[in-house]
Amino acid sequence: MDYLERIEDPIEWEKYYTYCESSGHIGKRDLRMLREYIDRRKYSIVLDNIKNAVPFPYPKKYILNKIGVDKKRIVYTYDEAEKYVLKIIAFLLHEKDKIFADNLFSFRHDQGVRKAIASLVNKPDISEYYSYKLDIHDYFNSVNVERILPRLQKVLIKEEATYNLIKEILLNPFVIDEEGEIVEERKGIMAGVPISSFLANLYLMDMDWYFQNKRISYARYSDDIIVFAKSRAELEGHREYIESYLFREGLTINPKKIYYSEPYGEWNFLGIKYINGVVDVSDVSLKKMKGKMRRKARALYRWKIKNNASDERAIRAYIRVINNKLYNNPNNHELTWTRWFFPLINTSDSLHKLDRYFLECIRYIATGKHTKANYNLRYRTIKEYGYRSLVNEYYKKKKSKQQEDEML
Repeated sequence: MDYLERIEDPIEWEKYYTYCESSGHIGKRDLRMLREYIDRRKYSIVLDNIKNAVPFPYPKKYILNKIGVDKKRIVYTYDEAEKYVLKIIAFLLHEKDKIFADNLFSFRHDQGVRKAIASLVNKPDISEYYSYKLDIHDYFNSVNVERILPRLQKVLIKEEATYNLIKEILLNPFVIDEEGEIVEERKGIMAGVPISSFLANLYLMDMDWYFQNKRISYARYSDDIIVFAKSRAELEGHREYIESYLFREGLTINPKKIYYSEPYGEWNFLGIKYINGVVDVSDVSLKKMKGKMRRKARALYRWKIKNNASDERAIRAYIRVINNKLYNNPNNHELTWTRWFFPLINTSDSLHKLDRYFLECIRYIATGKHTKANYNLRYRTIKEYGYRSLVNEYYKKKKSKQQEDEML
C-alpha cells in the first residue's frame, strides 16, 4: 500500500506518535503539538489536496547565522499541516533502509554516530592505515534533482503516489524568501525538509556500496566521509574515485575540510579524534564549545554590569545555560555532550581542558578579567552555584554503564 494511503489511517499516526514519544528526540512542547495535530486530524486537508491535485505549497527559506563564524546555513520549511505529513512519510521511508550499505550511518534507525565510530576504532589494525577525510560543500541544497529522481522512482516503485508527491516538491523551483517574496532558485533536496535525510542517503548510495563490496574501510554520515588504505597509492586511488564520483554528481568538496593522516597519526571524524587506540573529543569540537562558553560569559558579564546584578546571580545563570548545553536538556532535547561524546570517548583529556575553561569563564563573570585574583572565588562556592565537572560526570556515567553490563 502506498504511504499516502497508509497515512489516511489514524493507526499509522499513532505508531508515529509512539515512536516520537519513546525516542527522546522530540521536546515536550513539540510532542504536545503533534498530539493535537493527530487528534484534530489536521493531516486530512493536506491529503485531500494531494488527492485533488492541488499544488503543494511553496517552502519557506530561512538563512541562519552560524554562531562564531562568518558562515550562513540555508534551510527550508513548510507550515505545520504539510510539515507533519512530510515527517510521517520520512518515518515510513525508514522501511527502505535495508537498501543502504552498512557503511552509511546517517539518518537510520539501526545506525548512528556511535556505530560509525565503533566500525572504525574497533578495527584491530586501524592505526596502521592512511586516511582521507572530506566534507561535501552545501550537500543537501546542491543535489541534482534530475539525477536523483530516477533512483528514487526505482526505490518507490510500489509507492507511486508518494514518488509523485516528492517529485512535485523537488521539481518546483519556487520558494518564499524571508521577505515573503516568491523567488525561483536551485534548492536541491532542501536541508530542513523532513524527507531530505532519506534523499541525502540515497543520492550517494552507489558510492557507499562500491566501498562495501570491495571491503574497504570507509564510513559516510550524510556529507562527512572518511576512507582508509594500507598504502599512499591505495589511498590516492580512493581519493580519485570519490572526487570523480562527486564531480559527476554535481557536488563539490569543501577544501577547508580535507584532512589526511598517516599510520599511527591522528584522524578525525564526526567530532571525534583517534590516535593509537585513544578516542577523544576533537580539537575542532573542543574549540567550538569553548567559543560558546566564552561568548556567553562575556554577554552575562555585560548584563551583570548593566543591571547591577550580583556575581552569584550572573554566575548561576551562566552555569545553568552551559549545563544545558553539556548535559541532557529535557526542554529541547539538544544533542548534548553527554548524549553525543560520552558513549564514544575512552579518555577524559579533553574533558579536563573544558572543565578548566568552564571555571575560567565563571570566574571571569565575577571580575571581568583573567587574572590570579579570580581564584578568590573558591571551587566549593562555584559548585554550590550549580557547577558540574564533565570529568566527574563522565566517570559516573562510565561506572553506571559497567554496573549495568555486569547485571546482564
